[in-house]
Amino acid sequence: MPSINFDQCLDSNNIQEEEEECWGLSPDFELFANYQVKTIYYPFVQDDDTTSSNNECNVETKSLNNRKSFEIEFMEPDSPLDILNKDISSSQYDATGHCVWTGAFLLVECLKDLRESLLGKKRIIEFGCGTGIGGLALALWNTRGDDASTFVCFTDTDPAVLQVCKRNCILNQLNSGQYSIKELTWGSEQVKDGNEYGMLYDVGLATDVLYDVDLIDPLFASVTTLVVTGGIFILSHIPRACYNEGNPPEAVQDLEKYIVDKAQKNGLVLENIIRPPCPEELSREILKFCPKNAFYGAGLFVFSVNPKKKD
Repeated sequence: MPSINFDQCLDSNNIQEEEEECWGLSPDFELFANYQVKTIYYPFVQDDDTTSSNNECNVETKSLNNRKSFEIEFMEPDSPLDILNKDISSSQYDATGHCVWTGAFLLVECLKDLRESLLGKKRIIEFGCGTGIGGLALALWNTRGDDASTFVCFTDTDPAVLQVCKRNCILNQLNSGQYSIKELTWGSEQVKDGNEYGMLYDVGLATDVLYDVDLIDPLFASVTTLVVTGGIFILSHIPRACYNEGNPPEAVQDLEKYIVDKAQKNGLVLENIIRPPCPEELSREILKFCPKNAFYGAGLFVFSVNPKKKD
């Protein structure tokens, strides 16, 4: 019986070829993907005409009875497949976009502070949508008490992730006229042709996507191409980007300032940074997904889009 070279089989640089050689099988993403559906609650916001007697009601009782919510299908970040993909995260079997990350929950927790910025803005494009949680949260929140429908274009570079996003749109009963789903690689020639996406958008959105400093310029270039002048770009940022050889030292020293400076050079003007609530004020529902310190140093960056500011 021939011996098996286990070191050779576990070489992450040639994992696909070696799996076929050692086991005679190709990797099957769905075999390891452990999806689940969870309810995401919006923050409780009292109506302006709420009476003083209602104000005295128990907030926890009112929160689940009256707070709007939506459903998301996603994969747990600590599933076996995601652990494996820490070494092969650039491959077609990357599970990153199938998970829901902290930046999406930051967006949900701070949405009440975005209401004024979103007023009257109905066309949304999400960059790096993953499961679609950010775009869905914004779209469904944006329709509260408003007869006008919101349209969302969900974009991601991973076609498998976009299938999950589509399932979530159906799960939340969006009709086909309320959304589109398209592949998009930031900074590519494809982005320069705005006709590929059917329209320009009032709102650009990205949550927890700047995990690599080298992604900043392509993202901002895509935003200023696809969002109208006078529109807004919302970046839900968790400060945990990795740095590559050749990245400027200022990116390491002060990542937040580096992002804002890069944005300005690409035609985005910072209007506001919305900070998360202190850990003691986080909603009970959010804490089911995130530890209390998950939002440390994080923020929702709200930029206005003004290409005339480009250098």
